[in-house]
Amino acid sequence: MSDLEKMLASLRRAQENREAQTKNKNLVANASPFHDLTDNTITKSHALSRAYYRLSLTEKRCMEALISKLHPLRTDNQLQHIELLATEYLKAFPDAGKHAYEQLADAGDALVNRVITIDNPKEGIDREKLTLMARVRYQPKQGKIVCTFNPLVVPHLIGLREKFSSYPLKKAVDFQSSYTWRFYEILVSWAQPKKETKGLFAGWIKNQSVDELREMLGVPSSYKWSDFQRQVIDVVTKELKEKTKISVFFENVKTVRKITHLNISFIED
Repeated sequence: MSDLEKMLASLRRAQENREAQTKNKNLVANASPFHDLTDNTITKSHALSRAYYRLSLTEKRCMEALISKLHPLRTDNQLQHIELLATEYLKAFPDAGKHAYEQLADAGDALVNRVITIDNPKEGIDREKLTLMARVRYQPKQGKIVCTFNPLVVPHLIGLREKFSSYPLKKAVDFQSSYTWRFYEILVSWAQPKKETKGLFAGWIKNQSVDELREMLGVPSSYKWSDFQRQVIDVVTKELKEKTKISVFFENVKTVRKITHLNISFIED
């Protein structure tokens, strides 16, 4: 065994020892019948937060509920068997009503086929396409689905040491537009440290390409600028203000006569 292999083995043993001395709070909470899904926190890499994809609101709810069940600093997550029950989904999203399991099943059908595009500059790759889920199992008698994330996506969800962000699931459960949810997590990934903003959620995105933002939000290519502003930007701005008290400001930047970039700033009231 080389010196490098010995060092890596030693680090693995140290990690295992630390984890053996503490309980995985996510797994413990998930096992409790009194646990509320909305008390979970969603953590992901900036690359995944700023990835390019389009999901329906139900698919987005399901995806983030599953991610919230992972502990980002643990290696003992049950990555092969992440269960999402219709009862806990309904408690988090009451508007699902009696169709909670049907929504989970439909979301599972979609998520196992969805492709997301991620920038990967570390490996010299401009963009790579990945499926989100490797497998979804349906158990209607138990009222749940059991999901397995694509192993290539997992590094964007656990073991994160830099370039990642977190937010409480309860901050997003009232969103009625998947555009708002996507835009919110993009803002989260650009938020400044609260020690620099007097404890407020605030930040900015300078010179954001409109085309790239449309891709991140999954806006149809058929939308003209007026459609994009009316059906996406205006909706997102209004819903963020009403449901999270976050004010978002846009400064249009034109190239010749076309709006090609945006300077975006945001602050929590």
